[in-house]
Amino acid sequence: MKPLQGKIAVVTGASRGAGRGIAFQLGSAGATVYVTGRSVKGATTDNRPETIEDTAHGVTSRGGKGIAIQCDHTSDKDVRKLFEQIEKEHGRIDILVNCVFGGSESSLPSGNGKRFWERPLEHWNAMMVAGPQAYLLATRYAMPLMVQHHKGLIVNITFFIKDKVSSNLYYDLAMNAINRMTIGMAKELETHNVSVVAVCPGWMRTERVIDSGYGPEDGTTETTVYVGRAVVALASDTTVSKFSGETMMVAELARKYGFTDVDGTQPLPFK
Repeated sequence: MKPLQGKIAVVTGASRGAGRGIAFQLGSAGATVYVTGRSVKGATTDNRPETIEDTAHGVTSRGGKGIAIQCDHTSDKDVRKLFEQIEKEHGRIDILVNCVFGGSESSLPSGNGKRFWERPLEHWNAMMVAGPQAYLLATRYAMPLMVQHHKGLIVNITFFIKDKVSSNLYYDLAMNAINRMTIGMAKELETHNVSVVAVCPGWMRTERVIDSGYGPEDGTTETTVYVGRAVVALASDTTVSKFSGETMMVAELARKYGFTDVDGTQPLPFK
């Protein structure tokens, strides 16, 4: 009943949202989970109450082992120190989940409109630096700990709607950079037995979404448990390499592996 017992996982951006949901489910599956992010007790981001310590506690209470490490994933120094600590304590990483994203923070300047030429460059930096660049940085430092053991799984959390621009141009470019990164990483890592899969949840009922007053009646499709179970299913699959390089909907994975959201349903992809 604990398919990931003994596995070492890292979930970036896990103080809240999808990262927290994924960390909790990895904990339920028995994994040791390094929970990273900037929000710690007494110093949280965006005036939110959630912290990485709370997430780590939730991992442990579910049967895993949660370890909270404060890390700014846009900082090379912070990321290097994180993986040096993991190497010292465990010598390997089995699962890396890239989930950090800075483009949703309400502290960003609003600009004078929603069109790309009206948006301030801070939006680009938030989405591209605290997004694809942060994913690449974490993966660079994780690779020696996977390649030397000739096994591993990288999950890149992303979002897209087929044949449409997602939300706005900057966001769409950031998400599709992650999708293309997944293809390139998978190709280069194929001979090292390391799989890379991009996973796309729907409109999740995260803490921010709930606090903003949105619910299922507004079109929100799923809880963060759903994406967490998708990651556990991939990490538990000994043939996961068949999906390496692909971008897959959580709903698609639910049907392939047979898991449900917390209410027993299998929400369809967000449209």
